Amino acid sequence: MTSFQAAERQHRQFEHSLFTLGFRQALDHGIDYRDYQKVDRLPEGTPLMAIAGVWGDYSDIRCLFIDQDGQTYRRHISGRAGRYVIRELDWNAKELQVAQVLVVLKDCRST
Repeated sequence: MTSFQAAERQHRQFEHSLFTLGFRQALDHGIDYRDYQKVDRLPEGTPLMAIAGVWGDYSDIRCLFIDQDGQTYRRHISGRAGRYVIRELDWNAKELQVAQVLVVLKDCRST
């Protein structure tokens, strides 16, 4: 079993089908976003599995991810016009799926 499979198994214990959850719903599924490392940007070149998006107030969401080594990440996203774009992925958080694997590509503009 690869380390990513082990990490996935650890987090697949959460039997939720929708990526977005309210705070209480997330807690009911054993997900507490406060246990995830807060980051301003997701790491580049590392496969990340989407765990959940936990709603804050009416205009933000906390997107939770895990990597192959079991490291967790919490990316806070503020919404505009009904969209919650994770800039480094160019992806609307509301469109993510549970267990979807994503990779942040190197931003050529930052070199």
